[in-house]
Amino acid sequence: MRAVGRALAPLALLGALAAGGCAGARVTVSADRARYPVSLSAEVRDKSGRLVDQHSLTRVGTFNAHRAPGGIVYSALTIPSTYDISDAVNQQVASSCGEAVINLSISISDACTVLNMFPFLNAVPIWPGCVPLSVSGEIVRRGEASCSVPTAP
Repeated sequence: MRAVGRALAPLALLGALAAGGCAGARVTVSADRARYPVSLSAEVRDKSGRLVDQHSLTRVGTFNAHRAPGGIVYSALTIPSTYDISDAVNQQVASSCGEAVINLSISISDACTVLNMFPFLNAVPIWPGCVPLSVSGEIVRRGEASCSVPTAP
């Protein structure tokens, strides 16, 4: 009976890994090169450091950025591992005549379900996974601030 138990142990471990679905990815979101303030809350600081709440801000647009980084070796190797939203912030805030992004939220979706449809393969270290990221927020400016968007000739 002990020999049967030892023989089944690797199968039990493989079954547990497969049921757990180990495939995936991990990523860090940054905005290190953004020329505009980005806030996870409804408030943001101006250049002088004064806190400006949402009642003093006018919503002028919506910020959206998307990426689906992939990963292998149980998410230990994710390509790319950092998602820098700076370029998207700079472009979208400028084109909306905004001054900042508030209420920034980061969410993931189930867009990679095709990779997860094979539960036993998720236990294999080389089976790829992904994390579809959606980053969104509100582009705002102070009520008294104005902006003129250059028009194309």
